[in-house]
Amino acid sequence: MTEPDGTAILLCKWHPTLLEELLARTPDVYVVLDDFDVEHMHPDQVLLDKTRGVYRVSSFDSIEELSSIAVDLTIHHVIVGKIVSHTEFSQYGAGLLELLLHGGEDPLKFTAYRDKRLMKARVRAAGVPTARSCSLAGPDDLTAAHRAMATLRFPVVVKPASGFGTMSTLKVERPEDLLDTLTGYTFEPLLRSRQLIIEEFITGDEVCVDALWSGGEALSFVVHSYYRPRIGLTAESLHEDSGLNGSRVLTESDHPELYRELRQLHNRINQGLRIKDGATHLEVFVQQDGTIVFSEIATRVGGAWVPRMLSAYLGREVWAAIAEAAVTGDGVPARPRRPYVGGVNISPLQPGLITAMPDEAELASHPGVLDWQVIRGLGSRVSLTHPSEWCLFLVLGADSAQEYEELRREATERFFIETHEGEQ
Repeated sequence: MTEPDGTAILLCKWHPTLLEELLARTPDVYVVLDDFDVEHMHPDQVLLDKTRGVYRVSSFDSIEELSSIAVDLTIHHVIVGKIVSHTEFSQYGAGLLELLLHGGEDPLKFTAYRDKRLMKARVRAAGVPTARSCSLAGPDDLTAAHRAMATLRFPVVVKPASGFGTMSTLKVERPEDLLDTLTGYTFEPLLRSRQLIIEEFITGDEVCVDALWSGGEALSFVVHSYYRPRIGLTAESLHEDSGLNGSRVLTESDHPELYRELRQLHNRINQGLRIKDGATHLEVFVQQDGTIVFSEIATRVGGAWVPRMLSAYLGREVWAAIAEAAVTGDGVPARPRRPYVGGVNISPLQPGLITAMPDEAELASHPGVLDWQVIRGLGSRVSLTHPSEWCLFLVLGADSAQEYEELRREATERFFIETHEGEQ
């Protein structure tokens, strides 16, 4: 470890582009890697050698290992100004490090960024409409289940209290179906806590805001809408239109009133959750009567195709914008590569082994494809058990809303992934 020159940045988990952007602005960067980073992401040692220090933990859920990092930084008199956590898996750990290094009067503050029960309680207290809900200690909490059956309006949604990406998220149509649903409830392996939240099902358009904040002020504020609410994505709907698993940016010039309302709503949410700095990904439902109902928020940039879509819309790497905000607190105006930008996940229509998919030359030759990312390539197996099983992200751009919609349909029909059900 080398001695810092000033206030340091602590980066949680490996991200080469974000790390490069941070180092371009300050030499005082420390990195925390977990076992997954080291074993699967293969961090660039040359880049790591440019930092002030690298810490290794088995998991960002390890209180002992994270506490030892806080102690080591403290005894070496390192002043950590910002903790940057860009993934769901490091959010709790980053919150613990923030608490250990900076203290604060609200030790549950960072838990509210992941646990939807506390999150919604605080947002509701700030005057923001949310769905009514009940908390369950687990699928076998029959007392709470019966309370939900008696007090909530069905249909309802059952999901992990600290879940993400619609994993283990189920819609229950009738009260009499709830106990059977809980009896057969299973958790995706990535989910650790077994506590649940049951909330009333909200209809409407699912709209997101990806924003970047500094001192409570929005440096960027991008609204985008899912083509279809994520919980409504089914095998049948994707057979009808394989390009429904995505979102497109809603421009402020086309939707000035929506932007105005969302800015006001976001400010109330930020006050309720004490959010002042960094990236946020907010999801809400816009109902037919115009009422906006809070769904959830994450203190990180949106996942899946969203970072690449935002980069195309901002006209610069979103990771550069996050680094600039963390180090200097500044931002720059958006300069979209095309006025109408969106992203979509291309996945096969059947589970199995991927046997064919578009190659880079084919994607690069299409004038409407601004960017892409292969998550699961040839030879990978897909089970298609939930909408967050990513395969191929496309970022599309057009000069009008109508042209964009035509492009989305054309591209998702042209670029497809084939699978075979047999063994490799």
